[in-house]
Amino acid sequence: MNTQNLKSYIGLREEECETMADLRLEIDTLDRAIVDMIRIRQSFMDQAARIKKDRNTVRDEERVRDVVMKVAAYAKEAGADPDLVCDMYRKMIEWSINYEMDKFDQINKG
Repeated sequence: MNTQNLKSYIGLREEECETMADLRLEIDTLDRAIVDMIRIRQSFMDQAARIKKDRNTVRDEERVRDVVMKVAAYAKEAGADPDLVCDMYRKMIEWSINYEMDKFDQINKG
């Protein structure tokens, strides 16, 4: 999805902002969309915890490297700062692994 289509889908204005108040409203709208997407990603961690049969498979370093490599490449292609994106993803992935381990333990207790 190109930037203009994504902005429209999220509900952002097409034209550039003229005031800081307008800019802040756009950022607030974007932040809500990002939080919604993070929640969707978190729901996949719930599913992974249910699907995986062995707690030792929750942390998959090869998968971590693969995800970081993919988002870095896409960030570069999309014009985002790859270092920023990789840093954010590494933190999100580490949180996700810990979350998934907790969920796995809850599902498999007893």
